[in-house]
Amino acid sequence: MKQRVACAAIVAVCLVFLGTNRADAGCGCGACVSYQLVQRTICVPTMVPQTRVVQQTVCKPELRERTVTVYRQVPETRQVTGTYTVMVPQARTRTQTYTVCKPVWSEVEQTYTVSVPHTEARTGTRTVCRPVQVQETRKVTKDLGHWEDVPTAGPVTQKGGVVVQKGSVAVQKGGTCRVWRPNIVTEEVPVTVCRNELVQEPFTYNVVVCKPETRTQTVRVCKYVHETQSREVAYTVCVPEQRTRTRNVTTCKLVAEERKQQYTVLVPHTVQKEITVMVCQMVPKTITCQVPVYAPCGCPRCCY
Repeated sequence: MKQRVACAAIVAVCLVFLGTNRADAGCGCGACVSYQLVQRTICVPTMVPQTRVVQQTVCKPELRERTVTVYRQVPETRQVTGTYTVMVPQARTRTQTYTVCKPVWSEVEQTYTVSVPHTEARTGTRTVCRPVQVQETRKVTKDLGHWEDVPTAGPVTQKGGVVVQKGSVAVQKGGTCRVWRPNIVTEEVPVTVCRNELVQEPFTYNVVVCKPETRTQTVRVCKYVHETQSREVAYTVCVPEQRTRTRNVTTCKLVAEERKQQYTVLVPHTVQKEITVMVCQMVPKTITCQVPVYAPCGCPRCCY
């Protein structure tokens, strides 16, 4: 990568140097400068494939053999004599004392209280709503107007057979117009109205009251009396007894054996391998470019 960067920098410098126009060097008149074609050789970076030999580690499987120790269980039977304890049941008898409760009945007089209902009359006051007629005065508006015949001299509007005049009601009749002259009169008129009035009045109602009353009755009462009695009880007791027996016991014994075992391991090996890589090389190349040639032109700035 560093070689590629260096080659690219060299090419860029060459191109800049070859492409520079040097006509402006000198006095600037341009009469003393001429150009000619010149062939030059430059080095161009080129990627070239190249074969190289590298070392590579490869793991190859290899079969090997080893000796291992294997343990197997071998059963072995032997007789063992042992002593054990057995619980033997035995029947026995004993006298047991216990207490019983006997019921004793007797008659006893008992006093109790009951509630006897009685009906009583009571007096109370209640509110009653009653209608009452009341004389009131109200205002009534009446129209006490009259009809009046007037000549049809003014402008009227006729709709159908009715002639309407502004300010009054007019009816066309021949050559005159009949007009209603209103007279609104308000007067007070007595009116009888019915209103509700709340009145307190007494009344009588019945109430059921329970009064306590003592009574007597005869009841049977049971009392329990404790009495001691005895009885024979049979029970079983387990008595330990020593016994001897012989039994066969099988045990497993470990026996070691040696066996050969094959296993595979990966053994690393170093091998040489050819690979192709791209290498940057400088290849010479001939190009044609313009080169300025200076000649005396008689200019006092550049020739003297």
